[in-house]
Amino acid sequence: MNTVKRIGGNLGARIEGIDFSTELSQETLNFITQTLYEHQVVSLSATNMSSEQHRQIASCFGELEHQATDQFSVDPEHPFITVIDSDNGDRADSWHADETFLEHPPLVNLLHAKILPDHGGDTAFRSTAAAYSELSEKMKALLADLTAMHDYGHLYELGWRSGIPLAELVADALAKGLLHSHPIVRSHRVTGRKWLTVNPTYTRFVEGLPPLEARYIQELLFAHMQKPEFAFRHHWQVGDLLIWDQEAVQHYAVGDYEGRRLMHRISALASTATYTGVKTA
Repeated sequence: MNTVKRIGGNLGARIEGIDFSTELSQETLNFITQTLYEHQVVSLSATNMSSEQHRQIASCFGELEHQATDQFSVDPEHPFITVIDSDNGDRADSWHADETFLEHPPLVNLLHAKILPDHGGDTAFRSTAAAYSELSEKMKALLADLTAMHDYGHLYELGWRSGIPLAELVADALAKGLLHSHPIVRSHRVTGRKWLTVNPTYTRFVEGLPPLEARYIQELLFAHMQKPEFAFRHHWQVGDLLIWDQEAVQHYAVGDYEGRRLMHRISALASTATYTGVKTA
């Protein structure tokens, strides 16, 4: 029997009882889907999960993405699986939602833990839905019609500012058009719940305002989302499948570990999105 154990106050739950040694039923798939939309982040023990079962669960949420950049490698036998390997320098230790520089960013991510370090390496989350709901009504009214520009080059710019020679990659990402404008506040496609789209990794600026006003609104939102009550931290076990709703949360891969951290990720896009992968180098 499948059960749900709630872990966090605003987000986070553990699903127990799913048997990957047999075919996943539609009832089980519906259970996973409904649990995710209720809790925003869910985990389950999936040590024996096959790549096909991984794909099957991801397909419940939309079309499978073939990654938009060459930031990570892919599984040659399953090109919809992104391989995130710390031995290759793959880390994502800043707050973000994946690929918001696209017109249609992924809706749901599904990360399967293959190899883990002896300690550390958690994934932290914060609920952008809970953060929006706790804003004042006056701030909600201010944000209602505002948009912000997201671009892939901003990720490289952050490294460039800290002394890493990445200027050419900033220019390359901008030249290739890896940027898109999004409303700051959106409504979830399934639940209708409103959430904040801005994130420190990809959001470059709030549009249509004087720079000083735009900067302070952006910094206010980032500070507001840092409140501990909006947060949840997943402590990994080998074989865990972690699923999160990008229309409700942002994530941060904590880099406090030594040793190898190997993950397989599948991302699901909106089924109505037209998508063409773009290389960045």
